Amino acid sequence: MSNEKWGIHFKQFRTRTEVRSTLTSALTTLMEPGSCPTVFPSEISELSTGNDREVMESYGLVKTYCDSKKGNDRRSIAATIGGEVRELFAKALERMKELPPEPIKREPIIPASTQVRRA
Repeated sequence: MSNEKWGIHFKQFRTRTEVRSTLTSALTTLMEPGSCPTVFPSEISELSTGNDREVMESYGLVKTYCDSKKGNDRRSIAATIGGEVRELFAKALERMKELPPEPIKREPIIPASTQVRRA
């Protein structure tokens, strides 16, 4: 997908969880070889998308990987795949920044007096 299509694709989601879920499925689709025997670059093969921080850290890894490619390496299949993954993460992060953070779900606080056994 082109850069613009990723932006349009992520625009429909209303929560960061939906964006991360779609990012995960899109990343999985890019990693599957399908009918073409391309090899996904090992440097970026274990990207995490479980929470906002992991998405930001994964984007940093992909960006560093893409920036390290020079000369003929920039035209390699691995560099092309890395560029697509970088665009994917960039658009997902852009949309996540537009959305409010999700509330943290915590267990109810139980007063200590109910947990103490009396003899």
